[in-house]
Amino acid sequence: MLIGSGTLLYTYAGELPSLDHLSAQNLPQTTRIYARDGTTLLEERYQQRRTVVPLTEVAWDLRHATISIEDKDFYNHGAVNPVRMLAAGVYDLMHQRAAQGGSTITQQLVKNYLLGPNASSRSLDRKARELVLSVELERQYTKDQILEMYLNTIFYGNQSFGVEAASQTYFGTSARRLDLAEASFLAGLPQRPSYLNPFLTEGFVHARARQRDVLDAMVRDSYVSAAAADKAYAVDLRPILLAAQKSAAGHRTSLAPHFVDYVWSELEQRYDPGYLLRGGLKIVTTLDPRTQALAQQAVHDGVARFTKSNRVNNGAMLVMNPHTGEVLAMVGSADYSNADIGGQVNYTVSPRQPGSSFKPYTYITALMNGWTPASPLDDSNGAHAFPGYPVHDWDLKELGTITLRQSLQQSRNISSVHLFKDVGMQKVFTTARNLGISTPLDPSLPTTLGASELRMIDHLSAYSAFANGGHRVRPMDVLEVRDAAGTLLESNPPQVDAGDRVLPASAAYQLTDILKGAVHQSLGFPVAAKSGTTTDFKDAWYIGYTTDVAVASWMGRTVTQPTPHNESMNGLWGEIGPASSWRQFMKAYYPSKKPADWTRPAEVVSLTLCKLTGQPAPPDVSPDLAIQDLVTIPDPAAPPAAPCGSPAPVSVLPAPTAGAGSGLPGVLPSTSPFPIPSPPIVH
Repeated sequence: MLIGSGTLLYTYAGELPSLDHLSAQNLPQTTRIYARDGTTLLEERYQQRRTVVPLTEVAWDLRHATISIEDKDFYNHGAVNPVRMLAAGVYDLMHQRAAQGGSTITQQLVKNYLLGPNASSRSLDRKARELVLSVELERQYTKDQILEMYLNTIFYGNQSFGVEAASQTYFGTSARRLDLAEASFLAGLPQRPSYLNPFLTEGFVHARARQRDVLDAMVRDSYVSAAAADKAYAVDLRPILLAAQKSAAGHRTSLAPHFVDYVWSELEQRYDPGYLLRGGLKIVTTLDPRTQALAQQAVHDGVARFTKSNRVNNGAMLVMNPHTGEVLAMVGSADYSNADIGGQVNYTVSPRQPGSSFKPYTYITALMNGWTPASPLDDSNGAHAFPGYPVHDWDLKELGTITLRQSLQQSRNISSVHLFKDVGMQKVFTTARNLGISTPLDPSLPTTLGASELRMIDHLSAYSAFANGGHRVRPMDVLEVRDAAGTLLESNPPQVDAGDRVLPASAAYQLTDILKGAVHQSLGFPVAAKSGTTTDFKDAWYIGYTTDVAVASWMGRTVTQPTPHNESMNGLWGEIGPASSWRQFMKAYYPSKKPADWTRPAEVVSLTLCKLTGQPAPPDVSPDLAIQDLVTIPDPAAPPAAPCGSPAPVSVLPAPTAGAGSGLPGVLPSTSPFPIPSPPIVH
């Protein structure tokens, strides 16, 4: 080991940072986040907080918890743990890359504090540098000194570097006063600070699981008894964390706080979190300040409008360029600083049931597979047509035979479930996946009515493909990142309609034409949109687009006591609540210059179709058997149009036209039988 270390030291001599006066090395520089026009989105919110304390001022429980979970043999080995190092080395050699974690506390200190910009790199070269510095560090400093430096430099999330800052941030006390419950909770956070963020609902759940791991490790290493560990785990830390969160939220200001959090979380997947905070990076984002201000005002006014009558206390809005995926505005809640509504929860990325705003995925799949806007659907017998699943409509009516266009524009439930079943559940799911829906979709009939949760950012990305004529859109939030010296670390120039084609242009246009008719209040320019409301009125949506902007709006009632959850609103429909915020934003976004209408693809024409089939009618059709609507130009090789005189079963559409959807995803065989469904979703 000594020979190998000496060789490495000689190899890298003169290239490595000095370990002399370590505490003064690598002073932090402030990372700044900017909007696309140069407006600063972040001044102090993600600047690090640190108060250096001696090891004697750190509670023994926290020292022991850290050692147990990070490096249980810290005091018994040198710079590296030979057993862990060997296992990691074997893996690295077999895979020709450094990927296995075998780092000791000493190595982590070197990686997080000395190697700076390369801290996120896993190259073999960096591993070698890390090893050399670790050996030298252990030669010059005692184990206690190394542990002290480590505890004062490690990142605990929420701008907190070091145990003292973290203790104050999360528990409002000093590191020397932490009890076992607090210490074991805190010691687990450095593993994944964003994922384990206890100020967020899901993060708290993850942090609790990590705390259990820490306590079990302490029991294993005989620092505490099993009984003491169980007693510490039973302590409810939520009240003190909630108080700390309220205090922290009051000091956080930003033009777009949820967006900054989202960007930061995305960047943490590509850069070491510590380097992000102290590296002096310049991050230019896609956010447009004017659009953000309009969206925030629309959410604020909309929530205030329905607070008394409908018990609304929260809302969200996301605005995107449907051609590039650039996020122009992100309002994750009605008030980021309001802990009573869980204001820091970002509802543009938190899964919620979409209600009937999911229906377009079923309808676009039908249009890709031979159905037309004039195809007849069965809007009857909802209580008995689907065994084990009675379907009722929002107005408790049944309309009999209606067209596909009418069914979607009026958001009919019974005919939508018929269509979902006839088109094929798996075909619809494949379409949704190809459009960017990433959350699990339950294989049951209620999914077409919005029973499965979606993320707003995925939902709006999918609708963006409707707006741009069929190209896949992926959300984009960062344009470029430069380091403190101005070196370009990454560049993401927007690409117009560069995503894969996932929908035929003809089907995308026909769906948009239908959704234009679903907008019941004219804005004076072309828009297409769809509402969604869950049966229990816990989620209300309105999501739509023009030719150059896509917007999603959500309203709900969120509370944090006794635990974070959503309550039902007082009968608020998506068409009423979030639609009002959506319309307010759209009107303000287009104060003078109006968006253009969609250009009809050459292959889409208006034809005379049979009322009974929705397919092209023969030239001599009787006017009372015909209807005029859009259709993709029939294949010249297709058989002549059939007579329109005899009715077809209304719930089973004619066989798809030859080659429908050819060359595009989404054309898969239907699956059956259907599973027992969950409760229905309405409108």
